[in-house]
Amino acid sequence: GEVLCAWVDRPEPFVKAAVLHALRELRVADAFAPALRALAHDDPRVRLEAVGVLGWLKDARALGPLADIAARDSSAEIRRAAISALGFAQVDDSATLVALLQALHDPVWQVREEAATTLGKLRAASARDALIAALNDDYWQVRLRAARALGQLGDRVAAQPLVSLLSHAISNLRKEAALAIGELRDASTAAALREASGDADPDVRKAARIALQQLEQATP
Repeated sequence: GEVLCAWVDRPEPFVKAAVLHALRELRVADAFAPALRALAHDDPRVRLEAVGVLGWLKDARALGPLADIAARDSSAEIRRAAISALGFAQVDDSATLVALLQALHDPVWQVREEAATTLGKLRAASARDALIAALNDDYWQVRLRAARALGQLGDRVAAQPLVSLLSHAISNLRKEAALAIGELRDASTAAALREASGDADPDVRKAARIALQQLEQATP
């Protein structure tokens, strides 16, 4: 790590990117400062690797810069990586939450998908309404991650919006909705889950049965 850190400020972008990639794998604390500087580099390869280093180091001092990159970088790949890297934040970190909520409206669906995933990991209760809105995203992949995140939040306000996904044409989304509903343990969803237990897709049927078991366990 010490040897690599001596090379990280080389002017050649390829060298900088390669060194940062290696430092990410090593999780060297001394890589924090050069990685932070590299977030401003003109070459997107360097910025991407810098985001990776900061995400692995999980140093709270990087949260503000990562949130800024997530909001403004011209590369969707880097915005997505920064959103993922923010997953080590504390749930009450306001800059992180603002960046993640903004990312739910990113023009690139993969970034929106990652934002929903990270909000679920953080169990950000304040993101509930934004995640419910994301259940109507144009891309089912984003809807799926939003459904999963709502299950992780455990707020029963999301129960009926999730029930509406049980009739979606894509079976993976129906399955994820059923699993998320089970996490909420809301008795009002029992009828919808019983209907889903007869779904044409075996994975959806299994998910619905698991959710019904969770409801039964939650009933006094």
